[in-house]
Amino acid sequence: MQRCLSIEMQTEPESRHSVPLEAIGPVRDDRVSRAEFLLRIDSCVRYLAALLAGLESMPAGAESLAAERGRVQLWHWLHGGPAFLDDGTPIDFALFDAAIQRVGERLPRRGLPGQEHVLQAACLLAELTHSRVLADAALVSALARKP
Repeated sequence: MQRCLSIEMQTEPESRHSVPLEAIGPVRDDRVSRAEFLLRIDSCVRYLAALLAGLESMPAGAESLAAERGRVQLWHWLHGGPAFLDDGTPIDFALFDAAIQRVGERLPRRGLPGQEHVLQAACLLAELTHSRVLADAALVSALARKP
């Protein structure tokens, strides 16, 4: 996918602060904070990177479940009608694509399961999210494990 070629990992060290995934529950309306929107993308990329590395789901499956819910939520926001960030910004493909392009700036440069697959995972998430049909979780797992 051409748009994935320009994704770059961050090269400058910086401190990282993250919100626990458990703190981000399902969204009950069509408004979400920018931080929640980005966290859903980042958790999906981390999970897909681990799958691409051949690792099983995260401990206790909590993070993998949150990532899968996040992937489904992203798809619905982008394909299901008007959804907005809490500041009024529309959740559209331009916003999503810009967030995918900068995923390397938000994730740690080392220490993630499947770290070497982060860029590939971002591209896979972009393809899955742009797809006209919502991919089943089993298909996503199979795609990530494909040799």
